[in-house]
Amino acid sequence: MFASTPFNKVLRLAFGASLGLLLAKLTNSDQWGVFFTISPVLLLGLIPRLTPFVVLQYLSANLFAGAMVLLYSWLGALSAVMTLAVFVYFLWLFRLMAKGALFVFAAIAIINGSIFLHFASYPSMDPGQMLGNALLAVLFALLISGAVIWLFPVPEQAMHMPPAKTPLEQQQQSLVAATIATLSFVVFQLLDLQDSLSAQASSILILLPMSFTGIVQAGIKRASGVLLGSAYAIAAQLVLYDNYQHLALTLLAFFFGMLIFARAQQLEGPGSGVAFGGMTTMAIIFGQYLKPDQDLMYSALYRISSVSVAVVLTLLLATVLYLQLERHNFKTNANKKAPLISD
Repeated sequence: MFASTPFNKVLRLAFGASLGLLLAKLTNSDQWGVFFTISPVLLLGLIPRLTPFVVLQYLSANLFAGAMVLLYSWLGALSAVMTLAVFVYFLWLFRLMAKGALFVFAAIAIINGSIFLHFASYPSMDPGQMLGNALLAVLFALLISGAVIWLFPVPEQAMHMPPAKTPLEQQQQSLVAATIATLSFVVFQLLDLQDSLSAQASSILILLPMSFTGIVQAGIKRASGVLLGSAYAIAAQLVLYDNYQHLALTLLAFFFGMLIFARAQQLEGPGSGVAFGGMTTMAIIFGQYLKPDQDLMYSALYRISSVSVAVVLTLLLATVLYLQLERHNFKTNANKKAPLISD
């Protein structure tokens, strides 16, 4: 165990994510490698410390998200019942996030549920194999996170929770976020977008703040993070050239990239910002798209364009829905304040 310093949080993320990538490659889980790399990033990047209650929420969230895939395989892709079930799923989880008590459970279930449902749209997807790899990655992520947290202790940190929302804000913001998340699900089922995991995840991640201002800020930060993460992947590809298929060199390039973004997140502050977007982008590109028969260049460039489109469309839709809500609230308040007319 090393001495307790704030910089150890940076080392936690760099080593944790790199161990996840190593496990993905050693177990030949390239098809589901994103689960092994992104799970430690989510745990170590968003949650300052692991407590039994946090671990319970994290495990329960993944099991709950897995149940949605089983429901999907039973009901079918675009049945009205499945679409309604997805809407109710997101609505309930965003409502829990708005209340704050089960924030970790709701956030992880939203993120991983959307990723699971995205993979479910692949024609060749085997639900059992996907869920088996996903749950194995979750267990590995908890073991890795526990190990690096013990190895690299940091000064005690308070859990960063979003500000409390009024009952009206909880209701309206949950409705808007669930509507956009459901539309994202429908679009990615209708269109053949198998290589657009980053775009689909981005359309969900920027909804987590739930307020209009928060969504706009998250969209800008997410797009910036994806641009920087993809740029680093391209730079790593150019430096490694034909040597990117050597595992040791790939891990070294990934480790230094995570080190840079983890340090940037430490300077940026807790939560999902530009640096976190860069880390998740690197986790997706290196974990999912770095294979012996496929290099990073096309994947990184495609990430930039697809995420930009997804973020812009999500922000436009959020703007339309929040304008409608503002108009509705204005009319409601005007009617309440209007004097009663009597004969």
